[in-house]
Amino acid sequence: MATARIKVGDVSLCYALSGPENAPIVCLNHCFGADHQYWDDHLPAFDGFRVLRHDARGHGYSDVPPGPYSLSMMAADLAGLLDALKIKTVHLCGVSMGGMISQTVALNYPERVASLALINTTPEYDQDQLQGWRDRADLVSRNGIQAVHAALMSRWFTDDAAAARSPGYVYMEETFAKFAPEAFGAVSAAVIDLNTTARLSEIKVPAMVIATPDDPGVPTETSQRMADRLGVEPYWLKPARHLATLEHPERFNRLIREFLTEVARG
Repeated sequence: MATARIKVGDVSLCYALSGPENAPIVCLNHCFGADHQYWDDHLPAFDGFRVLRHDARGHGYSDVPPGPYSLSMMAADLAGLLDALKIKTVHLCGVSMGGMISQTVALNYPERVASLALINTTPEYDQDQLQGWRDRADLVSRNGIQAVHAALMSRWFTDDAAAARSPGYVYMEETFAKFAPEAFGAVSAAVIDLNTTARLSEIKVPAMVIATPDDPGVPTETSQRMADRLGVEPYWLKPARHLATLEHPERFNRLIREFLTEVARG
């Protein structure tokens, strides 16, 4: 699928826009260390919709400006991208970091969001989790991406996915290996900035939460609390770790398709 680049504020963003021109628009936001191709195996779920994907700042073929970044900055990037493409509203979908950005967009630019799907993401971190982000960023700054590569892959995927070298596993293995060390630190600073729990009840659009009980990055009670604040029941994908959609693409595709079809009907 062809991509393009567009200047938004201080950053040039790589994006892909596909699907029927007059259809409702779904905006897909990838996880930390990935790029817009995260969603390749999920595109069948959005057949009949217009689909916008982009590489967040620091990722893929978008610029890597000096850090630190913030979630408000990355949400403004997305709002600016919508402005540049003359898109008023989107059905917003984000996984992990992309879900953090999506929450921030829904809170800071509520008029741009028609619905919100949050996947394996969190509204907050405890002190131990925050220290884990700081420690990983420090390790990468000293020793490069390979210093954390294996540990993060084991957080993101089950042993079965690793042993089978599933397509999602191979994609993340290859893509994360190319992640710039300076981007790791800059984006980690944004993630550490996360704290939306108290404001989630302000989000009034239709929402869904997809999580997994064995996510090492998002405790089950945190996923449940996020869903409660949004007034929905979570969907659980298992067995999986943090990147559950890449372990169960067909099941995720069915869930998101059902949600969007219902929302689009109004």
